[in-house]
Amino acid sequence: MGPVVVMTQRFVSSDGTTLEADVLTPETPLANAVVCHPHPLHGGTRGDGVVAALCRALVQAQHQVIRFDFRGAGGSDGSHGGGTAEREDLLAAIDQLTDPALPLVLAGYSFGADIALSVAPEPLCQWLVVAPVLQVFDSFAAASDERTTHMIAGAHDQFQSAENLIAIAAGWVNTHVTPIESADHFFQASLGKVSELTADLLVG
Repeated sequence: MGPVVVMTQRFVSSDGTTLEADVLTPETPLANAVVCHPHPLHGGTRGDGVVAALCRALVQAQHQVIRFDFRGAGGSDGSHGGGTAEREDLLAAIDQLTDPALPLVLAGYSFGADIALSVAPEPLCQWLVVAPVLQVFDSFAAASDERTTHMIAGAHDQFQSAENLIAIAAGWVNTHVTPIESADHFFQASLGKVSELTADLLVG
């Protein structure tokens, strides 16, 4: 892989809230990805380790990646919006992609996984999320969508067990759960495995 250009930029969500993001661009982008971080009220920002693990694998697979701070987190303005406002933040981030015609992967971790699973923009080719809690919304766009959904789960997750995710995924369309046996919700010793699985599960 050639050099990766990392740029910080600010953009505006639908209600005028200014958000901050890093844009990671490989030498020849073949696809796009937007990565959502864990819960802002529990310290989640775009600098999270699981977010970094996802980004690492996506950039190595020649995706231009946007990782951004939800409102009220990191370098972004505003305050936490309970999920609905953060969904608008994600849509605004997608609008920042340099070449929106390229295939799109939506990724996220924990709260950010739920936000990613809640939208289904046209260029999307797959969802690839880590430890979704599936509690932010009553329903998720990915549940009834034919495009592939991959969930990476800690086998010892304290908030949404891998067993529960597998049972839920059985009622979703084209959805697959891959547990990491040694991991809990936080993946402290499993970040390399998150990157490895991300690379393996990318469609195409």
